[in-house]
Amino acid sequence: MLKDQLTGGSDLHSLNEGGSVDLSEYDAVVIGGSVYAGKINKKLRQFVAEHEEELLQKQVLALFLCGMEEGEGMQKQIEQNYSQALRDKAAVVSCFGGEFLFSQMGVLTRSLMRLAISRDDVHTIDEDAIKEMAERINSALS
Repeated sequence: MLKDQLTGGSDLHSLNEGGSVDLSEYDAVVIGGSVYAGKINKKLRQFVAEHEEELLQKQVLALFLCGMEEGEGMQKQIEQNYSQALRDKAAVVSCFGGEFLFSQMGVLTRSLMRLAISRDDVHTIDEDAIKEMAERINSALS
């Protein structure tokens, strides 16, 4: 959703699909992913740690998380997953909400989530937060 709202072209890279990303090709970098048990994906954690100095040199840096926490809970997760230096450098740091898609969960996770939360899929994607991030990135690059 964010990629579709960025002007001037953009590339989408999934660390889960393998391959490497040459950050030197980009003036702006957006880093984000989902939170599970308070942490971002291991590959994303490693990527951010390995490339922090390069990320700090970018013209525009934006950070986001997708998760079900709100308010102080999400702020704590942002702080746990992105260093103070990255948060200070970022033009925008945001949470885009999240989803529980039971059809995509493993049996154990699905069972635990249904006991704790709901029997139905839950969607809390914050399209306004995505739009705001796109606007701030587009503005910073123009």
